Amino acid sequence: MFIKKFNKTKCVNGCELFNDNSNYLYWENRNVTNDEIEITDFLNNKYNNQNISILHIGIGNSYVATKLKKFINIDGISISMNEIILAKSLKIENYKSYFFNKLENNVFSNKIFSKYDVIIDVNIKSFCCCEYSFKKLFSDYNMMLNRNGIIVTGKRGMNWSRIIKPVIRFSLKKFFYKRLKEFDGPKSNILSLFECNELAKEHSLKLNNIDKTNIVTFSKT
Repeated sequence: MFIKKFNKTKCVNGCELFNDNSNYLYWENRNVTNDEIEITDFLNNKYNNQNISILHIGIGNSYVATKLKKFINIDGISISMNEIILAKSLKIENYKSYFFNKLENNVFSNKIFSKYDVIIDVNIKSFCCCEYSFKKLFSDYNMMLNRNGIIVTGKRGMNWSRIIKPVIRFSLKKFFYKRLKEFDGPKSNILSLFECNELAKEHSLKLNNIDKTNIVTFSKT
């Protein structure tokens, strides 16, 4: 049964987006993804300097923050308040988490966000509501990058598309509870390396497909 009423916001094109900070279950108790493992290993190997500021889009179970906590600052966002609660409970000194939908119009104009050396978005286009929202999102990421900064994503996440909808479920342990469920999304959200290369050219970034990994980066020089 779908929840018919929940808080919404809109993207730059007017699409309605989920934006309800009620306690919906999502990724807070699920296993870490292979993309996040690869990306955290890559970043720990790439940077010896701890003075690195990171923005993580979609914090899940906060595995990324726990593995990158040596860096000076990690900001994370999520559309799941349960993920935010878990993140705060970890009490990582340099880790701050915020409830936002990344596709919301003007979300990154909020003064809590600054400039970053690394922006991590494992599923950079997978959940986009429309092409307008994705183009605005990528432009915002580029705007927030420091010189020599990178946007990091994963090829696995580029290869599928999802739509998130709030649902009510029942179990003997939890009775009725709310969760966010993923459904197949539009094929237009599948992002090819060719399209990534075109994005890089448009924003004067350098595209890198990291050898022997599923990691893709856009570098600002």
